Amino acid sequence: MDAMQQQMYDTWRTARDGERPPPLPGTHDREVLRELLSRYRARREAAARKRAGAWRGW
Repeated sequence: MDAMQQQMYDTWRTARDGERPPPLPGTHDREVLRELLSRYRARREAAARKRAGAWRGW
């Protein structure tokens, strides 16, 4: 089942059950990419601080 078929099935199922339909595919892609980038930057900064702290002890 591809993404479009899954979206159609989920939309049908939620309409049948009286629930809100799921968001369209790709709706939250920007937010997800921003979050991944911020986590990557935070890990990179933490690693840089750890490396800098290791040299201070010598």
